[in-house]
Amino acid sequence: MPATVIHDGGGVSLAPYLAGDEGSAREMPPSQQPAAPPQTPAVRAFPVASTRAGPGRLLHNPMPARLPGGPGTPFFVVGDDALSHAWLQHNAGRLQALGARGIVAAVASEADFARLRALAGVHLVPMSADALLEAAGIRVWPVLIGADGSISQ
Repeated sequence: MPATVIHDGGGVSLAPYLAGDEGSAREMPPSQQPAAPPQTPAVRAFPVASTRAGPGRLLHNPMPARLPGGPGTPFFVVGDDALSHAWLQHNAGRLQALGARGIVAAVASEADFARLRALAGVHLVPMSADALLEAAGIRVWPVLIGADGSISQ
């Protein structure tokens, strides 16, 4: 069942970047595909940095944070830090069961990225998450953004 677009604020869809190695961008109509295909992590420049967010805890909020419309596929944001490592170890089985994809928002080198990939056991992509986290109204990671847009830690 195709997703229903509730609001399109412009920009480029995250779907091709979060897709598995099989590249779901090929299944999208040409008008919806990004101008340039995402690069594989092997050719990305490291370090990757997100300057407007960092490791931390979500504060208790009586109105839970949500990403309006939801991404359709669960994804998470982590960094290469002790809090993210512990979170990945604790949640690896859950992330795999959800079919979640991951963004590594801060990582110094390709070797560090490979270590995180092995720790998580799910698809990861290194990229800054500043704009995404700002749109979600949060400034910390690790976070899980559910298919419906719910945000949790």
